[in-house]
Amino acid sequence: MNLAFLQLPMVLFTTLAPMASGAFIGLAIAFLTTRFSSERLERIDRWTLLPLGIFAAGFVAALWPSLVSQGMSGALRDFGVGGLAMEPAVSLAGLAFASLAVVYWIIALTGNLDYRARSVFATAVGAGALVLSFAIGMPFAGSAALSWGSLLAAIGLMGLCAAGGVPLGVLVVALGGGLAEARGTRFASASMIAAFVGVVAAIFGIASQMLYAQSVAAVLASGAEAVSGSWVYLAISIVGFVVMLACLRTTFSPDRTASLGRTAGAAAAVPVRDRGGVRPVGARSAVPLLVGGNVAVLAAIFAARLVFYVLLV
Repeated sequence: MNLAFLQLPMVLFTTLAPMASGAFIGLAIAFLTTRFSSERLERIDRWTLLPLGIFAAGFVAALWPSLVSQGMSGALRDFGVGGLAMEPAVSLAGLAFASLAVVYWIIALTGNLDYRARSVFATAVGAGALVLSFAIGMPFAGSAALSWGSLLAAIGLMGLCAAGGVPLGVLVVALGGGLAEARGTRFASASMIAAFVGVVAAIFGIASQMLYAQSVAAVLASGAEAVSGSWVYLAISIVGFVVMLACLRTTFSPDRTASLGRTAGAAAAVPVRDRGGVRPVGARSAVPLLVGGNVAVLAAIFAARLVFYVLLV
């Protein structure tokens, strides 16, 4: 486990970047399935800064060791040449995605996108998130490490992108007050399917790596374990994914939640300008549920990435 904590900057990067970029998958699903009012779109666009900020935090985490030891110029130099355990292709893919996402956000925020163009642009950014996750995983897939050297490393990261990104995208829609308009559309079913497929791909990638690492360890030393207690982290990851799916399912239940907080605590967490209409008192809020689901899936992804770095055989 010490190896994983030595790689903590990259653990954080490969946790935050796929999840934050994957939020655009959730937003693309929302725009493809629901026609929001202009007022709701304006609020959703403002809250899109949330995943962009998390994405930036992921890169800061990766750059942090060089920032501390070499300062900004050294960190940027390392970033540009693929330092910090990042290949040049990963650096370029990250910059390309960030540029695409920021351009989308700025154009959408200024109101210069009609609905069809918005849907197409958001879908392109969501597809870019999957490409970025694949690019992050490919250097591991090409590694000489037996437990990393397969496409499962890239597929697992793409799964984490969808599993973590979709609930974050739904949270953005909820914070923008858009869940009420999304009810009665295919947004709920499409989001649940996308998140579930991501969870299956992520768990398949993690479990396959663990089984392969264990088989290699057993060949090298009879009865040996690849990493003692690694199954505990897999269990934590699975529990986090299940909690996230349960929160999503409850959020989309029309009889149990409100699109924005209808409790005093939830209302306080949302700016007044983003609260629309009169809400009946006492209904369960969707925002705290989605925040809880996102925290759960963040913990699940973090545990999965710890296991990945630990299982270096």
